[in-house]
Formats: sequence, structure tokens, C-alpha cells
Amino acid sequence: MKYFIDTNVIIDLLGQNKKTDAKRESQEEEQQRKKEAQLKAKEQLEEILLEEDSEVFINRLVLVETLRTIHFTHKKRFRDAETTLELFEKLDIKDDVYREAIEFSRFCNTKLHFTLKGKCEAIDFLHFITAKYYDLEMISNDRDLEKLEEAYLKFLEKEEKDDS
Repeated sequence: MKYFIDTNVIIDLLGQNKKTDAKRESQEEEQQRKKEAQLKAKEQLEEILLEEDSEVFINRLVLVETLRTIHFTHKKRFRDAETTLELFEKLDIKDDVYREAIEFSRFCNTKLHFTLKGKCEAIDFLHFITAKYYDLEMISNDRDLEKLEEAYLKFLEKEEKDDS
């Protein structure tokens, strides 16, 4: 099976994830949340890597998004993460991917009246469509992934009707 690994899984694995709530967490709660996210990411990736014939992909945007989260003073962590990420096969984000991500985003916003949570909505759509374009299963910790999958089926139905 072929997989596209979303940035959030890699960031969780590295223990770099930031606070997700507007509310204040105690340092202990934050550490516990990070440990849980790290364990989940580790389990997700181990399961994939243990599969026979599994292939794991990212794009250069995932590489940039991940490495930018590592604090400047953590030089060894940065080098280790960079070395590991260089082992992943990188997918090109072609013009067709950008166009489809734009159309899918517009469809979700105007026809289905939903937007994604978070500051990186455009990037989330781009990663999702990259996975679809290359026929990969997306591994992500985004809470909206299931919603995106449902919306994508409707988007494809609309595309088929428009082509008829």
C-alpha cells in the first residue's frame, strides 16, 4: 500500500506539536498531550512500515512545514529530522494538483458550506489533493480528514455530472 504522511503526524512523532486549544494547559497537561500524540504517531507509522510492500511519501511542503517547527537552538534534532525526512520519497506538487485543490476548496466552501479548522486550511486541501492525485492513502491526525473524504466523494460526483 502507498501512503502520504501529513505534516501533523511527523510533527507529533518529533514531539514538536503545539497547543491545540485556546484554553491554557498546565505544563503537565501539555507534556501528557504531547506524549499521547507522539505515541499515536509512532503507532501509525510503525503499522505502515511493518506492512509488506508499503511505500511512504511526502511532498517538499511537508518537509518545510516539519523542519520549520524545530527550534533554532535544537541543531542535532534538526539535523536528525532532516536526515530522516530526506529518506522519504518526495512527490511533485504539479499544476494539476494546485488547480484541483483550489476547485475542491471552493466546492467545500460554496456547495457544502464548510471550512477546515486551523490556520493552514489551504495547505490541508493541498496535501489532501496531493494524496488523491497520486492515489495514496493519507495518514493524518487532522480531525477533518473524515469530513474531507466524504466531501471528496461529492466533489467527484459533481465532476462526473459536469463532464456528462
